Amino acid sequence: MSLALRNTRNVTMCLAALARLAFAEGDPEQAALLAGAAEGLRGRAGLRAWPVLRRAEAELAAQVRQALGADRPVRPGVRRRVRAQPAEGGCRHRGPAR
Repeated sequence: MSLALRNTRNVTMCLAALARLAFAEGDPEQAALLAGAAEGLRGRAGLRAWPVLRRAEAELAAQVRQALGADRPVRPGVRRRVRAQPAEGGCRHRGPAR
């Protein structure tokens, strides 16, 4: 519904929540993509996460970095794909973690 209403703040909050879900289900790469999409969308709209949510998002980012490995390069094409696809593309639940 937020997408249809073009409510950027709600869309970014949903993306951040989906990032936490992806991480909890054991998919740190998907979590990184979703969290990055939320942050990028916020940045383009000139928004910031609500103060009450900033700590949780920073903690998730640290957990994702640790899970993926700080020295691990981003897969080729990931940055390009995140920029090219609409943010809602990452919102579709993919089922249980593998």
